[in-house]
Amino acid sequence: MGQDLAELICTGQIAELMQLLVPNKGKDARVVTQPRRGGSRKKPSALQHSESEDLSTISVEVARFWQEAYDELVRMEEQLLSQLESMLPRLSPAARREAELTNLPMINDHLQMFRYRRAHWKQRAEALNGQGSH
Repeated sequence: MGQDLAELICTGQIAELMQLLVPNKGKDARVVTQPRRGGSRKKPSALQHSESEDLSTISVEVARFWQEAYDELVRMEEQLLSQLESMLPRLSPAARREAELTNLPMINDHLQMFRYRRAHWKQRAEALNGQGSH
């Protein structure tokens, strides 16, 4: 488990993510006593967009590009959330608890952030199209 779970999610490595989430019968089932929640990575703000996003763009195409990109990310996070929720009942109690305390909140945070950013770009595209004033 050398890779960070968030990195697996962000890079779309679903197969590796699923290997982490599916219980392995051969592993020791003892509960990890050292909490891993939170990590050392700073939580990104939903209000802080990517450096590559030009929030003041006057291009409808650029605004639509970002809206579509965040639409894809929202769908991906919704799919991950659905898959995780369907897997939870099959996990051991310890693994289920850890997933509920770490994975679910992280995926929900990403989903909320991507929805916010998608809404920004939708609003920006509509404003640039002259539809935002209706």
